[in-house]
Amino acid sequence: MAATTAGKAFSALGAVFQPRINPRYTQLLCPLVQVREYAARKGTREKRDKLKKKKKVVVQKIGWIQPNLRVKKSEILSLNLLKRDDSAKKTTTDDVWLQKYHQLKIFSFEEALQCHRETHHPTSYNLPNAFVNAFIELDMSGVTDQKTVEPFSRTVDIPRPFDHGEHRTVVAFSKTPEILELADKAGAVLTGSTELIAKIQSGEIAVDDFHSFVAHPDIITELSVIRGLLKRKYPNPRAGTLGLHLPAMIRKILHGIKYSAISHERQIKFATITVPIGRLPMDHKDLEENFKAVIQDVNKMKPKRDGPFIWRTCLTCAASPEKLKINFEQYLEKSKKPDDESDDSDDEDEASIRV
Repeated sequence: MAATTAGKAFSALGAVFQPRINPRYTQLLCPLVQVREYAARKGTREKRDKLKKKKKVVVQKIGWIQPNLRVKKSEILSLNLLKRDDSAKKTTTDDVWLQKYHQLKIFSFEEALQCHRETHHPTSYNLPNAFVNAFIELDMSGVTDQKTVEPFSRTVDIPRPFDHGEHRTVVAFSKTPEILELADKAGAVLTGSTELIAKIQSGEIAVDDFHSFVAHPDIITELSVIRGLLKRKYPNPRAGTLGLHLPAMIRKILHGIKYSAISHERQIKFATITVPIGRLPMDHKDLEENFKAVIQDVNKMKPKRDGPFIWRTCLTCAASPEKLKINFEQYLEKSKKPDDESDDSDDEDEASIRV
């Protein structure tokens, strides 16, 4: 009788205090519940600790900037602001003028070159053999307002080669001995057929020792064996390393000048190109021919829209901040569209007369 009353009292007491008891001690009341006493895996702890650690952010210290000069990079500049259209300003009438109120003076190519030669004389900058660069500003607007011309890189084959300061070596592949002989005269370091491919495959000739590889289409099937070794140097028509005219491709690789159109960081519709066209001691006619070749090659990327693609061209020379403006329109290729349209109109007139 006493045992039953004690059991009822204990169960009632347990019902009152059970919500307040620590869950760890529930095993006393429920012995079938499984409680794990061991620690978690080591990998889980490491992942947890890595998530807790904050990444250190390196803050670059910049000097004090005036409030009126603090501009966010996210703000887009106006295209007209970058173009700096000065057509509404006055033209210069003498040798001294305020640039703020006048147009940029347009120099002839020979005059601009002579100005740079004077500033780079040994008595001034003392750089008589400096590179002469063509600085080109582009309007990258597309056919519609929503489209833009993507930044591009090209290699132009200049008519008057010069020392560009790079060491370039070319290897030529072909099955025809006559083509290999022409490639050797054009400046190829190595020329050969299947025997040359075998030497490269065996490792006797290292691919990294050469700048470019060109090939004739008659050997392209045998050349596929070393495609994995050549990687990006494997000849292909887009890169101008696979074609029928090996001498022309070799000359373009050895003497060609590569340039890139770089978009403005705050206006994608405005881009600039800086490309060397020669050195100061060269004859001005040779430099002008190279400048003409560069202008015509750049203008080939013009989209099918109205308005100029090349906005402004200047002649620059390293160490001097001067940019001497040159009229580039005289060097552009004349379009043949008006002649074609006139021919079509003549044909239509003849047809109407016959009817």
